[in-house]
Amino acid sequence: MKTERVTREELRAMRMGESRTFELPSYAAVQSARTNAYYLGRIEGCRFTYTVEPERNVITITRMPR
Repeated sequence: MKTERVTREELRAMRMGESRTFELPSYAAVQSARTNAYYLGRIEGCRFTYTVEPERNVITITRMPR
């Protein structure tokens, strides 16, 4: 999904094992999404894994149990 940023609400709405792919406007936005997922995982008691495609500014985030 093409979006300006990844919000905490979008990450919280994900079910365990669910993956979502985000196409962001810049690599800085990708780094921000990655950091956001890491910290939210610590708060929510789960883990978010991610795969980054830096040349396309795409990040795939998966919610996993801790």
